[in-house]
Amino acid sequence: MFVEREESLSNLWLFIVLNTTVLALLINILSLHYGNNDVAPNLFYIPVVIAAYWYPNRGPLFAVIISLAYMGMVWFFLGAIASVLIASSVTCYVLIGVSVVVSSLATHMRRNEVKYRGLFNHSQAGVGLIDLDTLKIREVNHRFSTMLGHSEEEAFLIPFGDLFLDSDKRDVFFRNLKTHGSVENYEVRLHSKSEGSRWMLISAGMLPESQFVANIIDITDRKHAELALLIKDHAISSSINAITILDLDFKITYTNQSMLRLMDYHHENEFIGRSAGDFFSSSQQFDEVRDAVTGNGSWFGELVLLKFNRSPFYVLLWMNMVRDDTGSPICIMASFIDITDRKQMEAAKRQALEQIEKNIEQFAILGDHIRNPLAVIVGLSSMAPGDITDKIILQAREIDRIITQLDKGWIESENVRGFIKKYYMVGTTGSDETDTGMYGDTKP
Repeated sequence: MFVEREESLSNLWLFIVLNTTVLALLINILSLHYGNNDVAPNLFYIPVVIAAYWYPNRGPLFAVIISLAYMGMVWFFLGAIASVLIASSVTCYVLIGVSVVVSSLATHMRRNEVKYRGLFNHSQAGVGLIDLDTLKIREVNHRFSTMLGHSEEEAFLIPFGDLFLDSDKRDVFFRNLKTHGSVENYEVRLHSKSEGSRWMLISAGMLPESQFVANIIDITDRKHAELALLIKDHAISSSINAITILDLDFKITYTNQSMLRLMDYHHENEFIGRSAGDFFSSSQQFDEVRDAVTGNGSWFGELVLLKFNRSPFYVLLWMNMVRDDTGSPICIMASFIDITDRKQMEAAKRQALEQIEKNIEQFAILGDHIRNPLAVIVGLSSMAPGDITDKIILQAREIDRIITQLDKGWIESENVRGFIKKYYMVGTTGSDETDTGMYGDTKP
């Protein structure tokens, strides 16, 4: 649009230059014919200045041609009068000088105009020129119109104030613009023809003739990202799981409230900046976890941490390396679950099962101990006369029957004992769990 307008004006001024040149030549011919050469030469300044401004590359050449033509007319009409020729030469020198100066200024102005026009047209920000009184959009770049889903022609038909979706925001914007002359980084929702509502960042400044320039940047994606980040941050901060974020040096940069409660701390500043190793019960454990996360990307298992009062407790830890889209590590995230109660219950259960195993073994030994004196009693009773022997043997057989039933129960108890050994790790070598992770450094 700007180029078309410039070409249209250039053609118009070419027509003006040609006509004013012809008119100046005719008036000078008439003036020289009557012997008057005082005022008429000044008419040449009009086409020379116009030509130098609109056609700076050819302006000085045009001035030289006009000067030669004028000197030829003076020679033809007034003859070789030295004083007249000198005065006419001075006029021509001035014409050429004025043309050179105007051409230089016009060239410099054209270069600046092309440079700033390039910045205007190719800016990543939408740029618009608006009339403050009528709020009509006078000029926009392509980015401005595409952000709002309109063509450049359609943008000129929409009052700038009608683009605001929030009337309160619009009133504040124009009040600040009129009061302070500028508005910086003002977030507002604007109406887009293709997408409805779009968040924009507007900066505006007043210009002469009650106009202002507005720069808009689409920040809709950024606002959505900020909202998503806010939701995720709230989800982490309010999670019932204890969560901590570490930098790549395993120094704590964030911890949620659940972690503070888990560790019996009062404020996150007591965590921030400290090494995660300060809270491990042993440096060996920390080295193991750090090497696994650095080498394999994650660690999952059980370990012992220290509370605020340095008392130990069991946790189930998942520590994972967080990477960006290119795969480069950016931070480490750790999630903790307190399993102290579970560990205590497992220890109590193990102790009870061990006691059951001891009781079973004692029952078996007790049966053998009963049979030995019983055999002695039966042997001694055979030496006694009469019915006493039969009664003693009868009772001995009853005792033996009871012991036999106990033996059968012991055989069944052996199966129970095997089950306990197999599934509860009781009575087997290496049954005691260590404080290191049961699951090593494998990924969950």
